[in-house]
Amino acid sequence: MAEPVRCDVCGKLFSSRHLSSHKRLAHTRQQKLAARTDQDAMKTILELYRNLTAEDKQRVLAELATLAQDPS
Repeated sequence: MAEPVRCDVCGKLFSSRHLSSHKRLAHTRQQKLAARTDQDAMKTILELYRNLTAEDKQRVLAELATLAQDPS
């Protein structure tokens, strides 16, 4: 008998035999949508960045560097 395992995406319990089918059928569209949303957000950020003054661009880069160093 297959043992119950938890889906790492939604947390529901499934038979280990059916987990891959569940993930393929239930979560593929969500992952594609999230990836597309992230790409759209990145494009928007870059468009806004291009319109900044040189001084503001430096401030943004400094803030990003600070965020990149923050472990949380």
